[in-house]
Amino acid sequence: MTGSPQYEAFLAAAVDRLATLDPTAVAARARIEYLPGPDAWRFESFGTGLTVRREDYRVEPSLDMWHHLCVLQYLAGADGSVPGKRWLGLGELPGGGLIRGASFDREIDALLARELTTGDLEALRAAASDLGGTLIDGESADLCADFKFMPRYPLRLSLWLADDEFPASGRVRVNEATVNCLGVEAVGSVGLLLARMLCERVRERQQ
Repeated sequence: MTGSPQYEAFLAAAVDRLATLDPTAVAARARIEYLPGPDAWRFESFGTGLTVRREDYRVEPSLDMWHHLCVLQYLAGADGSVPGKRWLGLGELPGGGLIRGASFDREIDALLARELTTGDLEALRAAASDLGGTLIDGESADLCADFKFMPRYPLRLSLWLADDEFPASGRVRVNEATVNCLGVEAVGSVGLLLARMLCERVRERQQ
């Protein structure tokens, strides 16, 4: 797994940080399982069971490089916060995240408009289920679902389907409890990752 110098620097920083932390404490803060025998963490991310072995911090099964990086960054920064009731758009992130967060909002919306052109609600529902999503009723969107990047890191995705006048659109919101665990770039990357994964699952189901 190789990336840009910036990516490699982020990855090295996360690994260096994790190497200094007690693995049991990390598991408790992130609400995941630590297995002393293989010296590994086990958890689910977007509906898939994953294992991180501490000897090399690789993830099994292997992931998209940005998914891998964000998992390690979250484990290194998890503070044990329990998800609350408040949801924030990426452009509402505190700590100077307005400009970059809003950029991620636009990127996600453009991706959904480009990829979800058929208005196939059943395919969307099935794709959300594939990623461990829980459908939320009572929202104004055509589809609203909560997903878990990590057990204590939920995201909420709202979608409005394409029609004769408007393209599909959507947005990802993050829970208030998670915004201090990752920087703006990582929070936005997780939201974009979710949107991409959903579009990929929809394409697979429509083939």
